[in-house]
Amino acid sequence: MRLGTCLLLAILSGVTGLGLRVALPVTPVDASFRDVIRSYQPQGAAGASNMPETSAP
Repeated sequence: MRLGTCLLLAILSGVTGLGLRVALPVTPVDASFRDVIRSYQPQGAAGASNMPETSAP
């Protein structure tokens, strides 16, 4: 493809993305999703790692 065609497609895809972002509302997070996220949080010490290379000395 030529450079002009690529630039035109890039601009069109950017404008389309921005248009969709403005046109479609963002869905708020509901309580059941928060419960799922909360269940995946660590229950023990905050920030503890099970990998030796990332654990505090």
